[in-house]
Amino acid sequence: MPRNDNEPAGGEASRRESGAGEEQGPSVQRGRSIVFIGIVLSVAVVVACAQIWSPGPRPRNERTEPVFGAGSPLGVSQCESCHGHQPAAAHHNDCESCHGSGGLHVQNVEYTENIRFPSTTDCLDCHARGKANHVDWIASDHDSADVLCSSCHDPHNAEPRHLRLPAERTVLMLPHATPSTQLCVDCHRDVGARLNLPSHHPVREGMLDCISCHSPHGSIDRDLGSQNEGCEGCHEAQTGPWIYEHLPVTEDCGLCHSPHGAAAQNLLRANQPGVCATCHTIAEMGATHDGEAYVTRCTDCHSAVHGSYDDPHLRR
Repeated sequence: MPRNDNEPAGGEASRRESGAGEEQGPSVQRGRSIVFIGIVLSVAVVVACAQIWSPGPRPRNERTEPVFGAGSPLGVSQCESCHGHQPAAAHHNDCESCHGSGGLHVQNVEYTENIRFPSTTDCLDCHARGKANHVDWIASDHDSADVLCSSCHDPHNAEPRHLRLPAERTVLMLPHATPSTQLCVDCHRDVGARLNLPSHHPVREGMLDCISCHSPHGSIDRDLGSQNEGCEGCHEAQTGPWIYEHLPVTEDCGLCHSPHGAAAQNLLRANQPGVCATCHTIAEMGATHDGEAYVTRCTDCHSAVHGSYDDPHLRR
């Protein structure tokens, strides 16, 4: 195309740049579309995983408030005429002592609001008597989270302690763990994931379970007493008092160790020297150590890391 003498010198170059931009336009749009689709798919995967691994909703009939106008109890035989004989211990055989009168329920069995679900108060009417571990329930984390006794226990189940059966996905996740651990992991799935990390307490193998350290009927902090009391019951060799103490050890074992599982050895929150550097800064250690100290383990020299009778620098 002949050049127009009146056109500025940079006009042709501008047209070429503009044309190049127009040619790249569809490619840019395709790239943006691919990125957008990738983002949408990533969000969908995250949502799907959350739905799969999150605890399921409570049953629809978990109404614990008394049913107004339900009338007088009908008796066990009336309940069994529809529900059959439900396996239960002798002290659980009176259906209406836990579920309330079935007077309205028999008139419209499909309307579940006409019968109530056993409340925690119903259970504590009997189980709090002489049971010290149940007295702490009102101060427990489970009670604060509105967890019912029946969320974990099924009076119609003949399993030990009437525990509910865990979800199948949890059994596949921790096949050798105890039933109580599997039941805990049904809700505490973050803990269940950590139990499968390389360094862990023998919980997934069934040699320990969650209730070895935690009381499901009381506050976790109150049950453990001091931060270290639960650990010292088994790890006696690390228990003081020491002449020279390692202060984080006396405060909380969890400052260095992750009790439910860790990728680092010995349940450490990070491999050495990283876990030590969280308190002992590089500037502090650099005054007395050369660079090679940071590519080895601190405990190669400071082996009395939990406390020492001889050395303030925690060497044996």
